[in-house]
Amino acid sequence: MSSRKPCGKKIKLIAARRKRAPRWCDIKKFGLKRARTRRIISYTKHWRRGRIKV
Repeated sequence: MSSRKPCGKKIKLIAARRKRAPRWCDIKKFGLKRARTRRIISYTKHWRRGRIKV
């Protein structure tokens, strides 16, 4: 199994709640040195929220 799978699931959960990823998830994806400058941030598009409901 790939090592990114649980991290990918975590990102999807964070995207649903519109929060930043936890620190360990950044370190796992980018490595310890690069995780300082890079953060995993993902936003979901709320397509139902902005439209006029008929």
